[in-house]
Amino acid sequence: MSAPSAASSFRYGVFLRPDPGTCALLTELHLLLRQQYGLVSCAAYPPHATLAGNMPTDAPEDELTGRIGTALAGTAAFTAYNLGIEKGGGGIGFNLHDLPDGSPNPGITNLLDTVRRAMAPVAEPMDHYRANPLDPGRFRAHLSIASHELTLRPDLYEEIGEFLDTLAADPPKRFTAETISLFRFHSGDWNAQWWRDMTWVHVRSWRLTR
Repeated sequence: MSAPSAASSFRYGVFLRPDPGTCALLTELHLLLRQQYGLVSCAAYPPHATLAGNMPTDAPEDELTGRIGTALAGTAAFTAYNLGIEKGGGGIGFNLHDLPDGSPNPGITNLLDTVRRAMAPVAEPMDHYRANPLDPGRFRAHLSIASHELTLRPDLYEEIGEFLDTLAADPPKRFTAETISLFRFHSGDWNAQWWRDMTWVHVRSWRLTR
């Protein structure tokens, strides 16, 4: 299937889908923060851990799916660990990057590197609202709970952090990381607060081998 190039209004994301229980909890938290604080950016996305996000590219969609499929063909499923809420970098999310002993999870870091290598030849520079997941060393795998708006409303950061702490959100502590998906995004203006009008389409998924 071929789609228009992303030269102006389309971008792409390669996401790791967490387990259904975690997806349900993230959806609940995103909607709660929308109702309580008007945060909409996380609720604008499907629940996910970013591998490559909001990626501008002129490459046709067939090339993107081909690159991802080829790269993932030799990648095995692995156990991902949710180490709870982590605050930093202006955002709040569940730490998916590390093992229980605090060291980086090689399954996650290898997957990030695999996707980065596949997408780097066709990816254009990211916008200023997100650290570039194609740049190793600047990105920690996570499940966002509150993100983009906090760069514009830092005064809410501490209050929202305390609000989330009182909820005692208890996601599954581990899951099998095996479903990778490509999404196409559209916004009328990627240089503005694009999450307010962004729409998305699920392009396809890949299942890692067990």
